[in-house]
Amino acid sequence: MDNYRRLLALCGEFDRRELSHERFMEECTRLLAGVIGCTRVGIWLFEDAIDGRVLRCLSLYDGAKDRMARVPDETSVQVGAYFEALEQVGHVLANDARTHPATAGFFSEKVSVNGVRSLMAASFSVNGRLFGAFTCTQTTITEWSPTQLAILKRMGARVSLALANAARTSQTTLPMPL
Repeated sequence: MDNYRRLLALCGEFDRRELSHERFMEECTRLLAGVIGCTRVGIWLFEDAIDGRVLRCLSLYDGAKDRMARVPDETSVQVGAYFEALEQVGHVLANDARTHPATAGFFSEKVSVNGVRSLMAASFSVNGRLFGAFTCTQTTITEWSPTQLAILKRMGARVSLALANAARTSQTTLPMPL
């Protein structure tokens, strides 16, 4: 079974409630990491807060450790620059995440943050509003290819649809953007 068909099968199982939310997220991020060929894959939500925007990680697969990881919310002032880049362009290709204008605030001061050097992100929307992003990271400076970005966007679009459907049917408590 090719990777996209495997993803469609996972989404179908999730829609039919044959997979838990946690298992669905893990399977999707593991599959994306393998297809893209990256160290980590995350699914992040944007939320508006009183003091600005917050990035909340729904799921993060760490291929270097072959396990799921928990990460804290990101609330730095750089969330705004990252959010704006995703809103304006729909993606971020930060070959060097420590110097890219949209990601430098996350990584320039935190040299040891899991060794992240490169980041590729593709945004997703729900009902026309920017809702979150799928991210891929590498521990080496990487030149992301148009093919990798296209795969991330295509697979991410299907996963985000499954997540939105789950939120609508109250299968999960996925927060909706303001």
